[in-house]
Amino acid sequence: MNQTKAHPIPQLRPSSTADWVANILRERILSAEEGVYLGSEGELAEEIGISLPTLRQAARMLEYEELLKIKPGKGGGYFTRRPSIETAIRSASQYLSSKDLISNSMFMDATDTLMAKILGQAVKCSNKELRVELRQFIENQHKNSEQLLPPEESFKYSAILMKLFGRMSENILLELFSGILWNEVSVSRTSSTFQGSEEIVKTNYRTRLEVAEAVFEQDEEKALKAWQKRSKFLRSWPQRGLRINSQRLIA
Repeated sequence: MNQTKAHPIPQLRPSSTADWVANILRERILSAEEGVYLGSEGELAEEIGISLPTLRQAARMLEYEELLKIKPGKGGGYFTRRPSIETAIRSASQYLSSKDLISNSMFMDATDTLMAKILGQAVKCSNKELRVELRQFIENQHKNSEQLLPPEESFKYSAILMKLFGRMSENILLELFSGILWNEVSVSRTSSTFQGSEEIVKTNYRTRLEVAEAVFEQDEEKALKAWQKRSKFLRSWPQRGLRINSQRLIA
């Protein structure tokens, strides 16, 4: 089978650092299309001037980043790959979840700016599959309106809806940023503040549904007003959480 091979790697001074090798391969991968043949393990090691163990360490890094695909056997070798949007979201989320300096107001300031743009695009969405998905989400919410979910589960539904809006915007950057802001890590960290609060879970459900219905009706003004109402609720999380926890301790 004929394979299109990427341009040769420039001869560089040998290095025993796997990170250095990964950087060399990463640059080459990102300059090529997906599925381009990089070479066999032996060819690449000789070309770069490194040992096989060092190359394998670098390859494991790139496989984790979803930039490299290794096919064993005849006709196999190293092939370029493109990461999914889920991988990019996961990496950014892992970084942000380690930062304790992200306040609720900082999070909401960024979210409000982003959501105004996303909602403006989502109400114009003509993709039938995405609109059906939104309608099904709304119908399921109505069916479960009497069921009081645990806070963490309730907020995960919110993340699902925000990510759907990102896809409905049909803008890859808006979809990416929406996914980063509304990931399960940040949702679980936030929702754990409100364990045992029936009022907050109900308000979360109600304001979430109002935004969803406005977008489905393709009413941009109504959607933005519904989001402003929801944003006000979301900004009250820390204060409400502290007050409720204090009351529980007193009781």
